[in-house]
Amino acid sequence: MRFREWLESSWRIAGFPIKMSELRHGKLADWLTTFEHLPNIRSSHTQFRDTLEVGLPGELSIAEGDVLGQAIDNLIPWRKGPLNLFGRVIDTEWRSDFKWARLCSHIQWQNKNILDIGCGNGYFGFRALDAGARSVVGIDGHLLYALQAALVNWFVRSPNVVVPARFDRDTAQSEFDIVLSMGVVYHQRDADSHLRALFDRCQPGGQVVLESIIADEDILPENRYAGMRNVYLIPRVSTLETKLRDAGFVEPKCVDISTTTIEEQRATKYMPFKSLSAALDPSDNSLTIEGHPAPKRAIVTAHRAN
Repeated sequence: MRFREWLESSWRIAGFPIKMSELRHGKLADWLTTFEHLPNIRSSHTQFRDTLEVGLPGELSIAEGDVLGQAIDNLIPWRKGPLNLFGRVIDTEWRSDFKWARLCSHIQWQNKNILDIGCGNGYFGFRALDAGARSVVGIDGHLLYALQAALVNWFVRSPNVVVPARFDRDTAQSEFDIVLSMGVVYHQRDADSHLRALFDRCQPGGQVVLESIIADEDILPENRYAGMRNVYLIPRVSTLETKLRDAGFVEPKCVDISTTTIEEQRATKYMPFKSLSAALDPSDNSLTIEGHPAPKRAIVTAHRAN
């Protein structure tokens, strides 16, 4: 099966009959041309640990490696990782393994079906599979990130499928054991609607994981926050907990609060644009360039009652 047919099939099986011909992106034709030349092999080496590893150096011919390298470069920027594909290390903007380490022990992943909202290239979904999850459906509105996940999955065919779609209450009609929303809620104009949609997709007895930038007092940025335009609310932890209860969840619990550092989020060869250091006040790194408190993140879990 060719790359395009396989990818559309994986989306369809996940419940999203999306056709590549329906998607609009100026680089899509170039991406697909490169992908159709990828070697059609299944790697003997897969390890979804801190670095997602697929393949070993020497498994690909020089020509096949060149095609893979071109595909990786064409999909810049890479934001979540790190990854290693057949010996090609992708140093991503986020050291997502730091966040996973803060989260993983608080969730029972074994045999769970997971929905990952705003999943990027599916890094946390791959880690969940390694922790014992049965399947993951990732949803992200950026086609680029869905194709990054597909590049990894082309060589392993894992049950972590990232779909290019926007999430709302009409998306993904199935219910899931665990619903992840990590780094998404503060980008929502209507945070309450987002949380109600999470509740609808969480099966009775299931669990939600909500990760957000937080502050000591609720902040409603008038223009930008840390250089980002689309930030509508930086909440207190108590505000997140209240909003989760209002959405129908029970027993909200904050399991981690951590300050985001320039070791965890930074510009790299594979994400060569402005990152956290450019968003902080150069004379006081406890503040953003707009004068707001610098990013601090909380992970809050809650349940849907049986």
